[in-house]
Amino acid sequence: MPTNFTSDNIAYNSRLAPEAWANGRLRKEVRYKLLQAAKFFIDQLEIPGFKLYDIVLTGSMANYNYTRYSDFDVHVVTKYTDLQCDDLAEEFYQAKKKIWNDNHDIIVRGHDVELYVEDYNQPPVAAGIYSLLDNNWIKTPEFKKPGIDDRAVNLKVEDLILQIQKTLSTADDPEDITRLFGKLRKMRQTGLDQGGEYSVENLSYKILRNLGYLDKLSKARQDQQDFDLSLK
Repeated sequence: MPTNFTSDNIAYNSRLAPEAWANGRLRKEVRYKLLQAAKFFIDQLEIPGFKLYDIVLTGSMANYNYTRYSDFDVHVVTKYTDLQCDDLAEEFYQAKKKIWNDNHDIIVRGHDVELYVEDYNQPPVAAGIYSLLDNNWIKTPEFKKPGIDDRAVNLKVEDLILQIQKTLSTADDPEDITRLFGKLRKMRQTGLDQGGEYSVENLSYKILRNLGYLDKLSKARQDQQDFDLSLK
């Protein structure tokens, strides 16, 4: 019998998160704080003439599948092409996102706030998208309880945890961990493409993140990089 990872990590609720929503609209004080965080994030991008198209809330806090682990996923929408270096724009914005989220611990109504720069030409695949600037839904989530194969998810998570633990105990090269990260991301994307948000692969990835295994991999890779670059 596999461990039951799904009971605390996967949920589908009958209403949107009451700490954030009232009558289908984002609570005024929550919206204000999310916009305030987004403004500080934009300032720290340090891009002269940064063109903002929208600031949106997406992810599980804009849907019925939130849990106690859910973040407020706030996306600052711009066009990557505005940087006039398309091949570097995504890496630049990802780096800025990591620096911001690593250095800030913003909590709104018990949930972390994560900031991200979204490309206007590549909107997220999400059930719910809410414009914080317009204070209105761009895409309203529909209540439709999904069928989830708990056993398949639990078995998948068990297998992936074993792979992660083995890599953490044996890896002596940062590339070993990078390859596993690549495998996990590819697995998740395949699941999203073929089965959507509630695919076994995507749910397994979310559980690993909730349980801290992705952070463990990231820290191990960084520690190994630091060791390789050091000299005693």
